Amino acid sequence: IQHGQAHEALDAFEQMQSEHFSPDSVTFVCVLKACGSIGCIEKGQKIHAEIDKQGLLRHEKNVVLGSALVDMYAKCGVLVKAQKALQELPFRDVVCWNALISGYAQQQKGHEALNTYKSMLNEGLSPDIVTFICILKACGCIEAIEKGIQIHGEIVCRGLLMKDIVLGNALIDMYAKCGVTESAAQVLIELPIRNIASWNALIAGYTQHGKGFDALSCFELIQS
Repeated sequence: IQHGQAHEALDAFEQMQSEHFSPDSVTFVCVLKACGSIGCIEKGQKIHAEIDKQGLLRHEKNVVLGSALVDMYAKCGVLVKAQKALQELPFRDVVCWNALISGYAQQQKGHEALNTYKSMLNEGLSPDIVTFICILKACGCIEAIEKGIQIHGEIVCRGLLMKDIVLGNALIDMYAKCGVTESAAQVLIELPIRNIASWNALIAGYTQHGKGFDALSCFELIQS
C-alpha cells in the first residue's frame, strides 16, 4: 500500500484468507486504502460487509477504520455511500469528516463540501489543516469568496500559514479561482515560504481571468 501497489496488496489479502488467517482492523484499513486508490468499489463493498459482520465499527478505538471506510467510498466517487457510511459511524473524528469533505471537493461539489463542514462544526469538532485545504478548494470551485475570506481569517488567527505551504497555496488558489487576484498576490507575497505551486496558482488565476500581462510579469518574477 505504501508504495502504491494496490493490486499486489489485494492479492496478498486473498492469499492470507486462503491460508485461513482472519483479518483484523489493521488489515481492513490497508485493504480499504487499496480499494480506494484503484477505484475498486465492488471489493470495497465486500470489505464493508465483512467489517459490519464482525461489528468492528462499534468500538471507539476503531475510528481509524471508520475513516478508511468513508475515504474508500469518497475516492471511488460514490459520495452518497461515503456520506451514509459517515452518518452510521458510532464514533466520528475530524479525519472521518475530512474524508467526505475531500471527496466532495475533488468532484467539484462545493456546496456539499461546505454543508458537510458545517455539520462537522455542529458536532463540536475543530477543523485541522487538511479540513481548511479541502474547504478552500470547495470555495474556489463555486466562487464562494465570502466563505473563503472567513476561512482565511480563521487560518491567520491560528497562525497556520507559518506551518504549511500546501495550505498557503490552497489559499492563493481559492482567491485566484474566485477572481480576486489582488488578494491572491498579497497572500503569495506574505507567505514565509513559496514554491512553484504557489506561483502556478497565481499565474493560472491571472490567465483564467484574462490578465495576461500580469501572468507574464509573474513568470518573470519566478525566474528572478
